[in-house]
Amino acid sequence: MSFPAISVIVPTRNRARLLERLLASLREVAYPDWEVIVVDDGSTDDTAAVTARARAAGLPVRYLYQSWAKMGAARNLGQAHARGEILAFTDDDCVVRPGWLQALAAAFERSPQAVGVQGRTVTERAAMTPFTRQIEQLEGGPPYRTCNIAYRADVVRRLGGFDPHLIRGEDVVLGQQALELGPIVFAPEAEVCHPPRAKEWANRHAWRTLLDSELHFRRSYPQYAGARSPTLSVQRADHVLSRWLLLPLRRYWRWHWAYLRRHPWRYARHIPLIIGEKLALFSLLPYFLSRWRETRH
Repeated sequence: MSFPAISVIVPTRNRARLLERLLASLREVAYPDWEVIVVDDGSTDDTAAVTARARAAGLPVRYLYQSWAKMGAARNLGQAHARGEILAFTDDDCVVRPGWLQALAAAFERSPQAVGVQGRTVTERAAMTPFTRQIEQLEGGPPYRTCNIAYRADVVRRLGGFDPHLIRGEDVVLGQQALELGPIVFAPEAEVCHPPRAKEWANRHAWRTLLDSELHFRRSYPQYAGARSPTLSVQRADHVLSRWLLLPLRRYWRWHWAYLRRHPWRYARHIPLIIGEKLALFSLLPYFLSRWRETRH
């Protein structure tokens, strides 16, 4: 088996504790020629110190810093400094398995025509609640999330990297663009765990940033809309209501009800947060609808 040089690129922002867990798992990785590039997207916590401790413990890690510019821009900065012929991407809230890089390299060797390799992403189901965020992808195919995927470096650079204007969906766009150059194969043995983490509640600023991103996606990549997660994107104006307000209730009400019955006081503490998040979204609907009409001209 050949061992191409692999650069692991990890964007992060103000998640030093989670990043420390990821870097600890990366220290268990056995691979002959690799590096880790942590790109700090404007953190104000001790992300730099966490990375320095990991380097002192023997992890081949480099630290790059940029002012906040979204995750796509952070990944672009990482790939611009990467020396690997393979670029492997994971997130700061993930945990990789020791054989992760070997499995990715083996998949590229088995499929020399492949432009990318998508790994298997699991979660810890026992820790899931209605108020956690986690990812589980047990089969190959879209969406091609950057929590567990690798591309040939020349392919990423040929495509111009990730769209830095998207706050969500930039990995979907790159994956779909890469598919136009060749196949992305699935390697279930390349496993990453994406454990549940507490939901980050959106305020008005966060919603506006996300809505602007959705408008940019619609304007720039309408052909890729179907490849996105149906519960996390907006493809029509009415999806703000149907997908971000009504669908979560229709799809998850049993889960909420079960959690409420088991932990009524815990659930009650989340009610003001739920209401506040939805009111913040409602307050931006006039702005969103006026901008949405502009994308049709």
